[in-house]
Amino acid sequence: MVACTTASSDHKTPAKEPEIQQVVVSTVQSLQPSKRVTLPGELKPWNRVSMYAKVKGFVRDVSVDRGTVVRKGQVLARLDAPEVISELSQAQAQLQAQEATLVEQTTRARASKLTYTRLLQTAKMEGAVSANELDQAQARMQADSAMVAVARGTVQASRSNYQAKTELRQYLTITAPFDGIVIERNISPGALVGAGDSGKPLFVLEDSRTLRLTVAIPELFANQLPPNSSVSFTVNAMPDRRFNAKLARSAQSLVEANRSMMAEFDVPNAAHELKAGMYAEVQMPIERTAKTLFVPTTAVVNSSEKMFLIKVQDNRAQWVSVQKGNVLDSLVEVFGDVQPGMAIVKKASEEIRDGQEVKAVQK
Repeated sequence: MVACTTASSDHKTPAKEPEIQQVVVSTVQSLQPSKRVTLPGELKPWNRVSMYAKVKGFVRDVSVDRGTVVRKGQVLARLDAPEVISELSQAQAQLQAQEATLVEQTTRARASKLTYTRLLQTAKMEGAVSANELDQAQARMQADSAMVAVARGTVQASRSNYQAKTELRQYLTITAPFDGIVIERNISPGALVGAGDSGKPLFVLEDSRTLRLTVAIPELFANQLPPNSSVSFTVNAMPDRRFNAKLARSAQSLVEANRSMMAEFDVPNAAHELKAGMYAEVQMPIERTAKTLFVPTTAVVNSSEKMFLIKVQDNRAQWVSVQKGNVLDSLVEVFGDVQPGMAIVKKASEEIRDGQEVKAVQK
């Protein structure tokens, strides 16, 4: 029995070495692709104004209604305000009185100056004019000159007051500030309106011959909008039509509330096919300003610890932390300690441990 046991122990099978895991590798690509993203937008009028009364008064007449096409300077409504007219008349009368006083003071000042000049010439003859008489004439001339200066200041103040009252009278006529369409009319003849009224405006006027297509560009794409770029868009009212617009202006700053950058595209709209307030679905070109690095989407692992890809070097797997950027079909943009041409695992997973020995296979 002892002999049999010894013989059996001499023929033990040696343990097999663990097999090296094979991994399919790909390479990091340096690209500068352009693509289009779909973003929501809104069509806004080129100009829009809510018009309020600047003085308190009653509506005498209204010349327009909702939908009326108006020209700049066209009368929309007239107001009656007896107090304004009365104050204007008083200001005019006051100005005229002050101007008459100025004329009178100026005439008096000229006469006193002439008298003083004559006495000054006469005083050259010894004993012709007393020193006291000459001093009195000089004092009268200086006083009259001072009165002229005061009268001029009073006239200027009265003229400013008259101009202010004249402007108030002009406010009784409501005119269009630009060419456009009346989209709201909220008054009727006889209505009392007042300055500083925080209620509904008298009129709302829009100019929509050119529309502003406003788009909130997410922070991710804020630096990827090419200058002078064109976009295409559709609206729900005409789903079979596609419209085009060019970039006109952008805020160059992010809105804090939603971390987006507002951009505006000018949309010609002479035929008024599009309406202000419509929502648009915008196809927008996006492009990096320089080449960036892309890898297969399957090469990036998003674990509970971090986001990484697996670099293969000297038959060893190395986890490299990255951040994702744009997605381009089957590729994804990555940022991190990554270089173009670097070998990476094409289908990475957490099962391939950092530092593990692997065998790279090209497919």
